[in-house]
Amino acid sequence: MTNAAVAEAVKQVDGQTLTLKYKDGEKKITVPDNAPIVAFEPGDKGDLKAGAKIFVVGATRQPDGSLQAPRVLVGKDGLTPPM
Repeated sequence: MTNAAVAEAVKQVDGQTLTLKYKDGEKKITVPDNAPIVAFEPGDKGDLKAGAKIFVVGATRQPDGSLQAPRVLVGKDGLTPPM
């Protein structure tokens, strides 16, 4: 995995191509038409339901054995968070 900034997005006949520029160069990535595109929105604890798919960021164990995290991502409508 390489962290990069998206330099430009170009729509081509064969799909959508992103040119990613990073420290040592650039790379062209073709994104298929069926790629899921997601966005984040604020939620609340009511979003945490049985069967929901979650991604927990930076959890630390507390003295009582529970976990505390600054952020929890919850998939909506069956989506798995993309992390």
